[in-house]
Amino acid sequence: MRFLMRQIFYFPIFILTSCLILVSTPAFADTPEISFKKAIEEILANSCLRKKQFGIQIVSLKDKSSLFSKNSSHPYIPASNMKLITSAVALRVLGPDFRFVTGLHTPGRIEGNTLQGDLYIKGSGDPKLVTEQLWRMALQVRNLPLTRISGDIVADESFFDDRSEDLWKAGIEAYNAPLGALSFNFNTVEVLVTPAEEVGDPPVVVVEPDIGYVRVDNRAKTLPFGKKGRLIVNRLQGEGFDTITVTGGVSTDKARSRYFVNITNPALYAAMVFKDYLQRAGVTVDGDVRKGVTPAQATGVTEFTSEALSQALSGLNKYSNNFLAEQILKTIGAQVSGAPGSTKKGLAVVKEYLQTLGFKASQFRVFDGSGLSRRNEISTDLIVAVLKDMQSDWSIFPEFLASLAVMGADGSVQDRLMKTDGSRKIRVKTGTLNFTSSLSGYVQSADGERFAFSMLMNDLKCSNGRVKKIQDRIVKELLLFKRGH
Repeated sequence: MRFLMRQIFYFPIFILTSCLILVSTPAFADTPEISFKKAIEEILANSCLRKKQFGIQIVSLKDKSSLFSKNSSHPYIPASNMKLITSAVALRVLGPDFRFVTGLHTPGRIEGNTLQGDLYIKGSGDPKLVTEQLWRMALQVRNLPLTRISGDIVADESFFDDRSEDLWKAGIEAYNAPLGALSFNFNTVEVLVTPAEEVGDPPVVVVEPDIGYVRVDNRAKTLPFGKKGRLIVNRLQGEGFDTITVTGGVSTDKARSRYFVNITNPALYAAMVFKDYLQRAGVTVDGDVRKGVTPAQATGVTEFTSEALSQALSGLNKYSNNFLAEQILKTIGAQVSGAPGSTKKGLAVVKEYLQTLGFKASQFRVFDGSGLSRRNEISTDLIVAVLKDMQSDWSIFPEFLASLAVMGADGSVQDRLMKTDGSRKIRVKTGTLNFTSSLSGYVQSADGERFAFSMLMNDLKCSNGRVKKIQDRIVKELLLFKRGH
């Protein structure tokens, strides 16, 4: 009986103890890696990506392991993420200290302060020959010293072929500017339109630079205060000149508007500006401006050297300058295969480089250096391989990294993740085409681990603003990521 009572007494205690054990035993928690993957999958469930035409790859630069991967081997349109590849090849082939040289030559002779003969200006593809640089060239000529040129100013663009690859829709936009071995101001002009003081009068149109190459046909009208109107600025090609047409109307209360349009004859445009600058600097030019090839017997007068390639790459990647990318691609072709540089020659070097990273020619398609062509197709695996290759070589990696936009601070991502702590630890290249958005680069996570990542998103069913928010959420998760210890 006593034994039975003990059993009855301890039985409830056993039940209670068992319940306490069951309640207090913790469930198995997800690892940080699994939690990260779940968070990314949740972000990717957005209806913007319902066509499932996207690839993502995130790889640790510490142990080369993939933290997250989805459709990473499938090729997609990269848009301007193509510029990452062009930049990598440029640093490998040309080197960060490469400089473009624009030379001045003459088959004539210098007598006193007069150049008896023609002055040839020969370009080598400098994509950043702009106002300041061309003015300095004019001053170099004056300081030889020269005060007169008896012949013509001759533009030599023979270092490149004469093709601007027609892989995208032609237009007057600055980002669609033609290429040329001798180019000036990205082969664009600035058009400024200001309402006139009197209603009915044409608005005031100013073109910079104001030279004979550009003519203006102003048929627009100034409208009464508050009246809605639309200004249309266009560019028409002529024989040896371009005409800027301005039509429509602008009301008196509107501020001055600014437009950038491209020109159609880069070498002639550059040489006409150069002649104007020479005359402003005090050098009289008796002859005209024309195009030609520098004679073999011509002697050098002086030359102008550009900034280093590493500096040009900042404009290429931070601000996604298409003109820079295509000029550099042709220069790569000329450097490897000889002049004239061409897109075809440059792309051959790009393809060879990608194959050295372990990719077969059938795994990618490249048609330009800027990413404007929708025929380009590459995978996020390929872009991450390029990022890893750059990071592995410290003779070029600092320049490559410095060329990328700093999240929330500059370039094309200046206004993204601005209020996020540590956003400067994100260095990226953006890419945008219709229904296409991309983002690739490097991130240092919360515990100091560094990652290379790429996101290529095609066939989007939402605005660019919405897809950028999706990308930003993914990058922010990576920024906050910590490994378990």
